[in-house]
Amino acid sequence: MTVAIAVPAGGLLFEGHFPGRPILPGIAELVLIARSLAPGGDAAEVSAIPFARFRGLVLPADCLEVEAVPRGDDGVRFEVRRAGEVVANGAMTFGAPRSDDGGGTTVASRATRGAPPLHELIPHRPPMRFVERILGAAEDGATWLGRVPAACALVTRSVTPAFVALEAAAQTAAVWEALRRSRDAGAPSVLTGYLVSLRDVVLYRRTIPADADLIATIRLVAAAPPLTTYAVDVAVEGERALRGTIGTYLSD
Repeated sequence: MTVAIAVPAGGLLFEGHFPGRPILPGIAELVLIARSLAPGGDAAEVSAIPFARFRGLVLPADCLEVEAVPRGDDGVRFEVRRAGEVVANGAMTFGAPRSDDGGGTTVASRATRGAPPLHELIPHRPPMRFVERILGAAEDGATWLGRVPAACALVTRSVTPAFVALEAAAQTAAVWEALRRSRDAGAPSVLTGYLVSLRDVVLYRRTIPADADLIATIRLVAAAPPLTTYAVDVAVEGERALRGTIGTYLSD
C-alpha cells in the first residue's frame, strides 16, 4: 500500500511552530500518516505506536510518499519518503484503546520558584504550545499542566487523537531541560526540543478534548546530548491517556 501526502504550503498546521521558521510538527506528521493508513481514515483509530522515528524535518509544501505493509492482524509498518529520502518510519496498531493496566506514575512534586516565562524557554507559540505551567520538578523529571487549544489545527469537532498528547510530553521535556540550563547559566536560554522517536506507546483512550487539562509527567531515562530519552505518562480528566517512551533532539 502506497499513499501520497501533500503537506500544505502554509496555514494552521505551522502556526506557532515556529515563528519565522515554519516546520511541520512531528506529531502533526504522525496524524497525517495515521489518517492515510487507518482503516476508517481517522487518526483516533490508533491504539498503540510500537515505534516511530522522525529522521528529517518536513517543510511547507513537501510531497510525502507513505509505503505501508501489514504488521500482525491490526497494524502496519510504514516508511515515509520525500523525493526518495526517508524522513520517517515506524509502526502503528489500530483498534480499541487498551484498558489501563494500573501502575501509578510518580509525579514530580518539588515546587519551582522564579522560573522564567515559557516564551523565554521554548520557541513554541500558541496554538502549538501545549504546556502552560509547572506542577513540580525533580532531578530526573518534571510534571506540567497543559492543554491542546481548540484553535490547534489537530483539533476536529472539539477533540484530537489521544496520541497528540505526546507533544505535550515532548514540550515538557524541552522546558525542563531549558530550566536546568538556565539555572546553571544564571540566565534563560531558549531551547528547541525536536521529537525524534517514540517507543512502546500505548493509548488508553481514542481522543482527548480540546482545552482539557493534561497532566504530563516525564522521567529521564538516558541522555547522550543532544539526544535524550524520557519515559512519559499523560493523564486527562483524571484518567491515564497514554504512556510510553519518547526521544528528543535538543538544540539551542
